[in-house]
Amino acid sequence: MSLALKQVFNKDRTFRPKRKFEPGTQRFELLLMDWIELQINDEHIFPTNVGTPFPKNFMQVAKKILSRLFRVFVHVYIHHFDRVSQMGAEAHVNTCYKHFFYFVTEFNLIDQKELEPLKEMTGRMCH
Repeated sequence: MSLALKQVFNKDRTFRPKRKFEPGTQRFELLLMDWIELQINDEHIFPTNVGTPFPKNFMQVAKKILSRLFRVFVHVYIHHFDRVSQMGAEAHVNTCYKHFFYFVTEFNLIDQKELEPLKEMTGRMCH
C-alpha cells in the first residue's frame, strides 16, 4: 500500500475536517457527516430493537441522507479526484460509487434529476 493510502486509512485519523467555526453558529451546525451520523444513531428513525416499527417518515429521511451522500461523491469527483488518483485510490472510489449508484437506482432512492451532475461519468462506468 502506498504511503499516501496508509496516511488516509490510518485508524487514528478521521475523515472529518476540523471544525473552524464557532460553536453555536449556523455554519458550525452544517457539517454533513455529523448530521448523517445523528440521523443514523437516532433510535426513532433507525430502530434497533426487533419488532420496533420504522417511523412513517423513514423513507423520506433515508432518501435525504442518500441524496446528500451523492453530493459528496459529486464534490469528490469534481474537486478532488486528481488527489484520489495520486493516492492510487481511484479504483476504490469508483467501486464505492458504483455500489452506491446501483443501490440508489435499484430501489429508486434518488430522483434521476439529482443524478445529472455525474450522468456522463456514470454512463461510462455503469453499463
